[in-house]
Amino acid sequence: MAYQVFARKYRPQTFAEIVGQEPVVRTLTNALRLGRIAQAYLFVGPRGTGKTSTARILAKALESKSGPTADFDPKEDICIEIAEGRCLDVLEIDGASNNGVEQVRELRDNVRYTPAKGRYKIYIIDEVHMLSAAAFNALLKTLEEPPAHVKFIFATTEVHKLPTTILSRCQRFDLHRIPEPLIRSHLAHICELEKVAAEPGALDAIARYAEGGLRDAESALDQAISFYGDRVSEADVLSLFGLTGFTPVAALGRALAQGDVGAVLKSARELAAAGKDLGKLSQDLLGFFRNLVIYQVSPTALEGDISTLEKEVLAEVSGQISRGAALGILEELSHLESRLRYALAKDVVFEVALIQMSQLKEKISLESILETLGGAPVAVVTSVPAVAIQVPTAAISPPKITTAAVEAAWSAAVEKFAQERPMEADTIRAVEFHACKADQIEVLVPKALEKKIHYLRSPRNLEVLERALDEKLGKKLEIVYKLADPANATAPVTNAPAATPAAPGKPAPPPPNLSQEAFLADPVIQNALKIFEAKIVTPANK
Repeated sequence: MAYQVFARKYRPQTFAEIVGQEPVVRTLTNALRLGRIAQAYLFVGPRGTGKTSTARILAKALESKSGPTADFDPKEDICIEIAEGRCLDVLEIDGASNNGVEQVRELRDNVRYTPAKGRYKIYIIDEVHMLSAAAFNALLKTLEEPPAHVKFIFATTEVHKLPTTILSRCQRFDLHRIPEPLIRSHLAHICELEKVAAEPGALDAIARYAEGGLRDAESALDQAISFYGDRVSEADVLSLFGLTGFTPVAALGRALAQGDVGAVLKSARELAAAGKDLGKLSQDLLGFFRNLVIYQVSPTALEGDISTLEKEVLAEVSGQISRGAALGILEELSHLESRLRYALAKDVVFEVALIQMSQLKEKISLESILETLGGAPVAVVTSVPAVAIQVPTAAISPPKITTAAVEAAWSAAVEKFAQERPMEADTIRAVEFHACKADQIEVLVPKALEKKIHYLRSPRNLEVLERALDEKLGKKLEIVYKLADPANATAPVTNAPAATPAAPGKPAPPPPNLSQEAFLADPVIQNALKIFEAKIVTPANK
């Protein structure tokens, strides 16, 4: 026989031989056992995960003499014909080269003819997302109500390009990237059959290189054997594909976790000088820190996925960096590969990114600050009517602001308002600063402008003034208007809820003079207790 590449030679021929897609296999075998056979199937997934192989196996199960059954004999004549692509009743169509409406119309005309030999006439359309919009429209009616002897099986890597009208007429199966341990085991099985001695490290490197695609892993192993013969070492594989082994990656990851910039640059330059692909190296680092974060969250979550050596290294490094810093490095690495792809000076971009990541350990996150302040003393805030609410001091303690600073900020806010509302510039300039109390600023409105108060109190205008105060003071203050008339100076014209509607989607503030029960049941108070994680300490005396 002519030489066959591993990807064809070791293509699965039965459901039992499909690697790493147990949910899909279980669903299809159960459906065949129960006789629940759909009119159209859609297999979705990355390249090399078994979409076309699964489609052919399903076709065998449907056409088998004893079928439809999942336990067919792959050595039956019709099964061999399907495997070799020469069965008249199972037509494989490349969606990329047969994407026009004329080809689909021809298909639609041919479906009415009964199968020549098998039980069904099966159409397998690979890369179905490449069909044109007109071709999809021509296929719709046939796909919705095909003849009883016709079945459709579609495969695609880009399901988002398929019209919803097509998706709704198919049973969808998602094939996922295959875990590295399964790929490693499959490669070891091939080496045993081919009588090739391959080091475990070599198979590990190929499994990582394949990124979940079994076909890519088989092709890489085939290439390595062609180059090095019947003995393949880890060093051979790393050299052939420009990969980096776990030990150098772990050394670089350890230096990043320790924040040792010198060691980081030394390791990176040594790997670059050895001809390692920086894009692949960034992927390997991404995988290392992904495993590190998972190990920090749950050490047992990686059981069976990593070797004993990897687990020992993760246990060591996890104690040298916080989870927040590790997540920060992980996020930076997720963007680094795309930046390297289009960079002219890849080594410079790579080194600068590593320097920035090595400094993440020194940065204090907001979460760590809040965690530190979590044990600080708490303050008691008394709020009418008759309750005391306990919240963390850090959540409510405002910065201290002098009266002079507030008065200066008010002047700046007035000018800002005058610029944005030139027609009312004279009105706002006539309002004078009066006092600052806690989180309020009191201003005096001349008696002659009493009718303008409702205009100044509108949410649209209050927002301009409050934003300007916030920019100057770093703190939001409530603006309370008072009439300048001495007889009314002690009666503030507050921003009452009845006159100021609540923002859309937010509850209005509680009205005054509530009972304690009504006050505690108010949505604003409930939200405050939830946001500040506060609790009622003691009821106040009436």
